[in-house]
Amino acid sequence: MLDNSISSAFFDLTSKLTAQFPREGAWLFDHTLIPAIGNKLVKGLSERHNLRIVRSVPSFQKILVISDIHIGDSILAAGGVSAFRDYFPGARIDYVVKKSVACLFEGNPEISHLYPVFTGERFPNPADLEAVRALVRENQYDLYLNCCPFIGDKQITPGGRKVLNMVTAAPDVLLNLTRDEGYCHFMYQTYDLPANLLRQVAVKKRTKPFTGFPVTLSDGAFDQAQGFLAENGVPRDQRLFFLNPDTASRYNRMLFKYQLALLRGLLALGGHVLLGSGFTAKDIERQLEEQLTGEERSRLTIVPKTLALDAYAALVDFAHVFISGDTGPLHIAAAKKLSRSGNVPFRNRTFVVSVFGATNARMSGYDSTDPRFPPADQNAPSRCYVSESSCRNITCMNKMAKTCEEVRCFESLNVEKILSDIRLHLKWSHF
Repeated sequence: MLDNSISSAFFDLTSKLTAQFPREGAWLFDHTLIPAIGNKLVKGLSERHNLRIVRSVPSFQKILVISDIHIGDSILAAGGVSAFRDYFPGARIDYVVKKSVACLFEGNPEISHLYPVFTGERFPNPADLEAVRALVRENQYDLYLNCCPFIGDKQITPGGRKVLNMVTAAPDVLLNLTRDEGYCHFMYQTYDLPANLLRQVAVKKRTKPFTGFPVTLSDGAFDQAQGFLAENGVPRDQRLFFLNPDTASRYNRMLFKYQLALLRGLLALGGHVLLGSGFTAKDIERQLEEQLTGEERSRLTIVPKTLALDAYAALVDFAHVFISGDTGPLHIAAAKKLSRSGNVPFRNRTFVVSVFGATNARMSGYDSTDPRFPPADQNAPSRCYVSESSCRNITCMNKMAKTCEEVRCFESLNVEKILSDIRLHLKWSHF
C-alpha cells in the first residue's frame, strides 16, 4: 500500500496535469502506467507470490474474506466468497462487511459467519481495524482474502502471512485492458484471483459458472417495498422506471442536464418513474423534480433516504428498467435477489442500465451485448454507456482521490441512444 500522503500527492498531480493538458496527460498516463503494471512479467510475479501463499496453507477449513467499506464494493468483493465455496463447500468461509450493508447478506448460504464490523464513513477507522484483528485472534483462519485497499496485509497477520491481496490482481486487469479481451470487472476479478490459484492445489467441487453474488433479502424488506409503492399510489400494471441520480463521487455523476433529459425521456415513454434521493449531491432529486411539468410530476415518486437499504434493493426488483452511474445502487440492481425465507418470488427481470464517467466502464459495468463485460445477474438484458471525455485515463480509477476542479468526465453523453435502447427493450418485453 502506498503511504496516504504519497498517494494523495500523486493523484493531485495527475489531476492538475490533465486539467492543463487533458488529452496529452491522459495519453501519458495510459501509455506509461498501464504497460508498466499490466504486462506478463508483473502478472507472473504476482501469481507466483500468491501461489506460494496458497501452497503454504496446510488446510482450507477456515477462510476470511474482508470486503471494502462501501456498499457496491461489499457486493463486488463477495465474488471471493463464491470462489472459495466452489472449491471447499464444507469450509467455514466468513465475510467482513460494513454494518449498514449486513442486511444484504444475512442468511446467505454462501457465507458461514457474517461479521458486520466496519463503521467508518469513507475509510475503515481504528475501531474497525481492531475488530478485524480480534476476529483474526479469535479464529486463527487458514487463509485471508483482503479486498480492502485501506487495510494493509501486515495489519491483519504478522508479516502479512496467509493473506491474498486483491491489489495483486491489478496486472491482470490492466493486461486485459491492453488486449481488449477478458473481464476486468472487479467482482469477476475477485472471484478469479483465488479460483485460479485454488485450481492448482485443489479440485473444484461445484462446476456451475460464476454469474455474480446474490443479495439475500428478508420478507420484511419485500413488504416495505410493496407498501411504499401502495402508499404512493404507484401503479403496478404499468412500466416502472427507476433512476438513481447520485453517485458517491462527482466524477461518476451524470451532469444535471443529462439527468433531466433522461428523466423527461423516461416519462415520455409512459408509465411511472421512481427517482432516488441524493446523498452526496444533496437535494438533486428535488432540483430535477422542479424542472418538470405538473403532469410529469404526477407520474414521479421520489424514493426517500429513509427507506432501509434492503427495502431499497427489493424496490429495485419491481422496476422494469434501472438507470444509474457507477455507484452502490448499480451493483444492488445487477445482483440477483434471493428470498431469505424462500417465500418471496423476486422477479429478477430488471433491465440494468449503467452510465460511466471517470472510471473505466469495464471495471464495474454490466453489458449483455458486449463480450468484454459481464451481464447483470438478471433475467433481462443489461447495457453500459460511456460518456465522452478528453482526459479520462487509468488514474481516474481512484476517483475518491482525484482533485480535478472541473468535472470533464461527461463532456458528451448520447442520451437519445440510451432512451432508444430502452424503447427497444420495452418493445420486446411483455411491456
